Amino acid sequence: MLSQLRLQIGDGLASAIYTQTTDVEVEVNGVMTYDRAITKIAPETVAAIRRMYEPSPSIRHVVAASDRTPQTWRYTTTAPAETWFGPEFDDSSWTTGTSGFGAPTTFFARVGTEWKTPDIWLRRTIEIPSATLTEPHLRIFHDDDAQVYVNGTLAAELPGANSGFAYVPLSGAARAALRSGKNTLAVHTHQNRGGQFIDVGIADVIEPKP
Repeated sequence: MLSQLRLQIGDGLASAIYTQTTDVEVEVNGVMTYDRAITKIAPETVAAIRRMYEPSPSIRHVVAASDRTPQTWRYTTTAPAETWFGPEFDDSSWTTGTSGFGAPTTFFARVGTEWKTPDIWLRRTIEIPSATLTEPHLRIFHDDDAQVYVNGTLAAELPGANSGFAYVPLSGAARAALRSGKNTLAVHTHQNRGGQFIDVGIADVIEPKP
């Protein structure tokens, strides 16, 4: 959670609020116990943890997600051939839609194309600048399970929902597969329950020099 907050601050977040101050009957992830008798984390510890994550990195959006600029994808809701995520796959028969994809009732989601089936497969060609990327991350909002491929290589497999855009480092193999110029980004998302949404971009995380 703290590592994600640090990245969000690097992307321009001005503040964050943690609303569950105390435990409740079915959750014990509050800062204090249910009766407020015990504070689980000392203020000095919180301050020390915060210092570990300073200063924040800078974030460069290499491939924009829909909250910044809606993007055009090819998509299908019918299970495609096993090679669907590869660069050579012919997706010309797929439907064209604007990101993000999902149900308009999903909290915090900016839906460009409505999606209500159990599964969706997405593909698009992205352009990576010639400059070397420092620490490429997916910037992804998935609800629910998602698998992301870069040039046919699995970049990340993400279970469940994350309720908003989060930064996920590319796998080592996917990072090696990423190249300057045109690349293929492919995504499969499976809906389990609750909200329904998928959108993906790529950002470069640039750590400050010591």
